[in-house]
Amino acid sequence: MSPKIKILATGAGGMLGGDVIKELSEKFEVFPTDLPELDVRNKEAINRWMGKIKPDYVLHMAAITDLDLCEENPELADAVNHIGTLNVAEACEKTGTSIIYISTSGIFSGRKKSPYSENDKPIPQNAYGKTKYLGELAVEKTLPSECRLILRAGWLFGGGKKDIKFVGKIYKLVHRLDKLTAVNDIYGSPNYSVDIGKLIDYLITNKVNGIYHASNEGCVTRFDIAEEIVRLAGVDCRVEPVPATDFPTRAPRPPMEAMTNKKLEKLGYKMRGWKEALAEYIDRLKCELEY
Repeated sequence: MSPKIKILATGAGGMLGGDVIKELSEKFEVFPTDLPELDVRNKEAINRWMGKIKPDYVLHMAAITDLDLCEENPELADAVNHIGTLNVAEACEKTGTSIIYISTSGIFSGRKKSPYSENDKPIPQNAYGKTKYLGELAVEKTLPSECRLILRAGWLFGGGKKDIKFVGKIYKLVHRLDKLTAVNDIYGSPNYSVDIGKLIDYLITNKVNGIYHASNEGCVTRFDIAEEIVRLAGVDCRVEPVPATDFPTRAPRPPMEAMTNKKLEKLGYKMRGWKEALAEYIDRLKCELEY
């Protein structure tokens, strides 16, 4: 019996990490890390963990994902999202380890009128998108093609009780309010973190490398998602559509962030639709949260 593949995971304590680690641990030997035990800005710490675990893969999820925080602190965003990724990639290069880097749909300009494919050129419009794209470039420049896998995630939801992003917030609000507003002029692809875990399992098992979009199928607005949450939750809450200008933010939001998964489809792998994934997640929230 061959030994299990070893995966060292950075940023494992977040919303994405919890679900992904749970999925991967069913088949692989996963070593989850997060702050303060592993700060990707610290090369020595990375090298210590690499020497200790001797992983086959590093699943690099550590990042600052708060867009406004990145805009307010671009140096910090660059130190973690860009230089931190370079540090991890260089450690992988030294040891012949493969990297799986979780990137984002936020690297695109948003000027396109339809969802982005892997062939579209990244032109990030905010500090978060810029630093995540620089992370992609660092991975590509540092590691040979057979040792790098870059997955671009969409509008993430998941984590259950840990979910502090849009879906988690809206689920709680619809149980407390009889009316709320949601933006209807910015488009994206919802993305269940559990499905990303299942996808990574498939890609590792089949030794796939390259750049892939990894979102659930669909191109929707926050308003669409909020309305579906209300329906699935079975509550009496009215959702009103409003423009993004009603929610001013420090970081500019691209009006189009939706993606197509054309390269995955060529592999014969299909991500399920966003409504199916969201329905499963809302059932999970009903069990984990008391309302």
